[in-house]
Amino acid sequence: MNEASMIGAPQIHLPGLAGMLRRSFFPLDISTHPDTPFRADVRLGEFSRCRLADVQASAHTASMSRQSCGQLERRYVKIVWQQQGHVQLVQQGLQLDLQPGGWTVYEASQPYELSTAEDTVFTALLCESHGQDELLRLAQQAAGQAMPIQGGAAVALSTLRAMCGENGLLPRQSSSLAVDFVISLLSREMLLRDSGAATRRRSAQEALLQEAQAYLRCHLGEHHLSPDSIASTLCVSRRTLYHAFELAGETPQALIRRLRLERCRDALTRADTAGSSITQLALEFGFADPAYFSRAFRQRFGCTPSQYRRQALSAAAPH
Repeated sequence: MNEASMIGAPQIHLPGLAGMLRRSFFPLDISTHPDTPFRADVRLGEFSRCRLADVQASAHTASMSRQSCGQLERRYVKIVWQQQGHVQLVQQGLQLDLQPGGWTVYEASQPYELSTAEDTVFTALLCESHGQDELLRLAQQAAGQAMPIQGGAAVALSTLRAMCGENGLLPRQSSSLAVDFVISLLSREMLLRDSGAATRRRSAQEALLQEAQAYLRCHLGEHHLSPDSIASTLCVSRRTLYHAFELAGETPQALIRRLRLERCRDALTRADTAGSSITQLALEFGFADPAYFSRAFRQRFGCTPSQYRRQALSAAAPH
């Protein structure tokens, strides 16, 4: 096949499609439901180290078995732009539903199954991967993800269509540059997506942390206050709560204990609590075990609650 040339196979049937794909695209296994007629319009092209397939097809399944993957001499990465119908990709325990207007990328030299139960239109770019190159990193980064065909992904698809329109007139060097441009666009799009997702995730964690800290301060005296009760009240998982508290460098349980100890310390020096025993103060601020409270207080402030109260009263007495 010439550089940037396209070959078409209008209204091809299953046996012919499977043979054409194996010769000119990739050694895929194609299967259909025995009771469902199968038709497909396929255009194949070759650009530098990549092959392109524009496909309109009825319901079918395309797969790569472990045996077929083992016969490949190189590693391959495939990028799919889904334009009509939805497909399901299953690979290495991950399942992805790719809807119209979405794109994804995966390593095609690893076993996978791509299936659709309805008429579908998509564009697939299959590229050789040279070790740990940008394409393979892109596939690993995007594993199990579907992204919208917007921004760089849309420009990449338009570039491929423009290359197809040249119908074999594009020189090899230009084809190679154009393919590198397409890959760079997709990598940049993925980077921007990950950066935006990380920013949104951090903002959500900061908001959750502030909400959790405010709730915690309002309920310090409740004996049942715990990370689980806070997570339940805020309708998040315990794991999500702990991730948010990582921003503060302190676990929820550690913050509960620290604030309770600080409130007890402050209460020990107030005139209005002079008649309250240390045990009463400990219970009031959420410590159900006075002995544990005394040990925690000493560990935090370097003396027992009784010693702290005596020192504070002595310092406050007129001389």
